[in-house]
Amino acid sequence: MYAAFICIAMLAGMNFLQAYLLDVNLGMPKDEQGVATSILALVTEVVAIILIVPFGALADRIGRRPLVIGGILFCGLGYGLFPFATSLNELIVYRALFAIGAASLSAQIPTIGNDYTEDRSRGRLFGFSGVMNGLGVIFMSAGLAQIPGLLEGRGVTPVSAGMAMFFAASGLCILSAVIFRIGLQPGSPGDTDLSAQRASTRKTVLAGLRAARNPRIMLSYLAAFAGRSDNAIKGLFVSVWVLQVAGEAGVSQPQAFAHAGKLMGLMGAVTLLWMPLFGIILDKLNRVTGLALAMGLAAAGYGSMGIITSPLDNGMLPFFVLLAIGQGSAIVASVTLIGQEASATERGTLVATNAWFGAIGILIATVAGGVLFDAVGPSAPFVMLGAFQAVVLVFSVLVRVRAPGGQ
Repeated sequence: MYAAFICIAMLAGMNFLQAYLLDVNLGMPKDEQGVATSILALVTEVVAIILIVPFGALADRIGRRPLVIGGILFCGLGYGLFPFATSLNELIVYRALFAIGAASLSAQIPTIGNDYTEDRSRGRLFGFSGVMNGLGVIFMSAGLAQIPGLLEGRGVTPVSAGMAMFFAASGLCILSAVIFRIGLQPGSPGDTDLSAQRASTRKTVLAGLRAARNPRIMLSYLAAFAGRSDNAIKGLFVSVWVLQVAGEAGVSQPQAFAHAGKLMGLMGAVTLLWMPLFGIILDKLNRVTGLALAMGLAAAGYGSMGIITSPLDNGMLPFFVLLAIGQGSAIVASVTLIGQEASATERGTLVATNAWFGAIGILIATVAGGVLFDAVGPSAPFVMLGAFQAVVLVFSVLVRVRAPGGQ
């Protein structure tokens, strides 16, 4: 549960905190920030696409714990180096180092959750895990993201305040590596048959793609494609959106960034309350039905961003609440379904392949989202994802009719 808290916090937090660095430390023009944000996210997803499935296969062989420890340390290295960047090119290099850790953690955290639970309570486990995810997002947005505003009020320059924020995140990653070494179980569920496991290692990397012949696993992959890109779009563009409209509203940049942090904190709080309830619902429904419900909520939440007049307007908060409900539901439903369908000996690989589809989704969504953000408007990336989620909803209904599977 601590891993679900701190790892998601650090993965989502980088997308959120870097908006301050682009705006304050680098002084990047506002009409270039959307594309720069997309480029940095693109680096992360390219690294994930290359490494995430091999990391999953490696976890099936040597266990989850070494990869979780290594992943959080690479994230800490990225956070520690980021504020020293003086150009976008330097940020790209540091973001690539961070991305190695992000790829490892993205593969291992849902795998560990599936290792530690039985199928009848899998939805509740990930519902509670979602609570920890939500607390992590709140911690980053309503906690660490407030550091610049607090230090600025005490006479610290905005640039130095931003550096302190990133150094605090790096220190937490190092501390977490120690906690993981002490607390996580060594090995993996496949350790009982190591000879068979080693014999099949050459085939393991492709096992996730072969498993997609199961329509429920394919549906889980598509839901991950949509759900993880939801999370990235929210983290990438909400803060940039708020900062861009701040000038017209007569709000200073630190104040606007603090408001963005509170907005992200609100969505994290909604996730905190919603995830346990949705986990209980998933354990009572056919898992394909539950995923269809999640896709419907996600499509409604992201599509509603098209009618937002300003993210600084408190009257728009209900739409951001719906956004948080839909985004969280999609991720939990996808991970729960893949956990039901994957065998213990290939779980690391299949969950990693699920995350690989998520990385592809993030890659496409962030590149297209950055272009749409600058060319069409801040709400365009969100509406784009809402349309795709509607397509996945239709596919989930077809799977439910033709290949519903068990509970």
